Amino acid sequence: MIKIFKFPFISIFIFVIAISCSNDNDQTNIESDDSTQKNISNLNDSNKNISRIQPNTQIINNGQIGIWVNGQAKIMVEPDMVVMSVGIESTSKLVSESVQTVATDHAKLISILINKGIKKTEIKTSRYNINPQYKYTKDGSELTGYKVSHYSSFTYRDIDKIGNLIDTISYGPKSIGDNLRINSINFSIENPKVFETKLRQNAIIDAENKANEIAKFAHVLLGSPIYISENSPINFAKQISESDIGITRMAAAPSTEISSGQLTLSFIVNMGFSIVK
Repeated sequence: MIKIFKFPFISIFIFVIAISCSNDNDQTNIESDDSTQKNISNLNDSNKNISRIQPNTQIINNGQIGIWVNGQAKIMVEPDMVVMSVGIESTSKLVSESVQTVATDHAKLISILINKGIKKTEIKTSRYNINPQYKYTKDGSELTGYKVSHYSSFTYRDIDKIGNLIDTISYGPKSIGDNLRINSINFSIENPKVFETKLRQNAIIDAENKANEIAKFAHVLLGSPIYISENSPINFAKQISESDIGITRMAAAPSTEISSGQLTLSFIVNMGFSIVK
């Protein structure tokens, strides 16, 4: 009797397991179908958003993708001021003698500049040095004296008379004479900001023209600007080289001529444009 009831229990157990596995598979299939349906729905919504932007185009503007150019504008103007750096140097065996000579000549220089209409507030010391001087031989070095240098910079607005100013300080009864050193002459603009608006406008137009040309050659459509930066105006000064200054000093008699020429004012903008493909 015991052997008869063993087999029915085994059959019932197998039947229950089969029903459980079938239900789990059915549930998994239902969840998979739901997930697939959601993905299809999201894809359809995404396609609707793309088509809502533009029917047959796609805008690409991620990261560095796009057309990147720089635009430049230049104008030529007449300078209206000059900044000069003038030095006085003296070498003597005693440092006190060199200091005194430089101080006397510096006082002469200040007097001349003020008489020429230069404001004292626009005259400033840029460098003052006291250096020992040595003579080197095979037996070693020997102190020969002391060199004192006093350099000053100033702004001069009567640029047509800059040659006459150089003559006055370089030779004559009240001049600095052989102790004079002209370090630099820089022609510049008093107020360069009045030119910025026009330079900025022309630089942006130049950048747009370059970007349109690149897009045309690449067979793409140019989008809106996505990046703009500008550089401050540059090249507002024109410097006369030291070699040219030396020539003018040697040709100082009877009159020195300094030509200012023209200044090139430039402005640069960097722009990035999106690509409509």
